[in-house]
Amino acid sequence: MDRYRRIPTLTIILAAIMMAVVAPASWAQEEFDETRAIIEINATDGDAGFHVLLDAGAWWSMKMIDPDGNKIFDEKAKGSLREQGLTENFFESAEPLCLFDPEEPEEEVVSLAEFLERFPAGEYVLIGINNEGEKLEGVATLGYDIPAAPDISATEGSVQNIAATVVSWAAGTDLGEKCHDQSLVDDGIISDPALVEVVGWELVVEPADDDAADPKRVFSVQLPLGQTSVTVPQEFLQLYLDDGFTDMKFEVGAIEASGNQVFSEGEFEIEE
Repeated sequence: MDRYRRIPTLTIILAAIMMAVVAPASWAQEEFDETRAIIEINATDGDAGFHVLLDAGAWWSMKMIDPDGNKIFDEKAKGSLREQGLTENFFESAEPLCLFDPEEPEEEVVSLAEFLERFPAGEYVLIGINNEGEKLEGVATLGYDIPAAPDISATEGSVQNIAATVVSWAAGTDLGEKCHDQSLVDDGIISDPALVEVVGWELVVEPADDDAADPKRVFSVQLPLGQTSVTVPQEFLQLYLDDGFTDMKFEVGAIEASGNQVFSEGEFEIEE
C-alpha cells in the first residue's frame, strides 16, 4: 500500500554515497538493536501522531532520514550525557486534530491525508555514532496498514459494581468519525482498516478526574487477539472509590503487526 509516496531510490543512493564519503574509512559499523516507526491514532479525540523507537548500546549521536531523503531528526548528547551515552530512545510527534473541532478552535488541524504526506510510507534510515566511535545504522519501516478503531460501545457510559467491573470491546470497521477518510482507502493509499489484521489489544484504565489521588495509579494490560474483555481488579478500583472518585476513563487500542495502533476512549462509573 505504498504507492501514496514512492521512495525516490536515486535520492537515497546519492545520500548514502555522500555519507560514505564523509565518514572515515576506518569506521566500524554496528546495527541498532531495535528500530520502529509507527502511526498512532486516537479515534475518539480525532488526532494522529508519528512515533519512533530505537535502541542500541551506548551512543551519543543519531539522525533520521525519511524515504524522500530528507533529514527529519537529529539528536546529539553533550557533556556528561555524551560521556555516559544514550541507549533506548522513544519520541512522539505532536498530535494535531484530523478535523476542526469547534470546541477547540485554537487547535492545529492536519487531516489524515496531510499527515500521510508528511510521513510517507517506506524506510526511515537511522544513522548514529556509538561511544566506541563506531557507526550505527538501522532502518525503521513505516507502513500504512492502520487497524480499525475498537468498538467500545459495550462499556462506554456503563455503571459497574467494583466487585465485577468488566471492560469489553469488539473489532471496529474504520478509523473513527474524526480521522477516517474513505477516499484514502478507495484510492489505495491506505489499507481498508476493517481488513487490517489486529495482532493484539491494549487496555488502560485510570480515573477520569485529573485531581485523582497522588501518586496516580493506572491499570494497564496488553492482550492477545482472542481476548476482548477484561475484569478490572477490585483492589485497583477500591482505592479510588475510597478517595471519592467514581468516574473512570478507559482506552482500548488495536495493534497491527508492525506496531501501528488506533485507540478508542470512553468512561464508566463505579459503585459499591
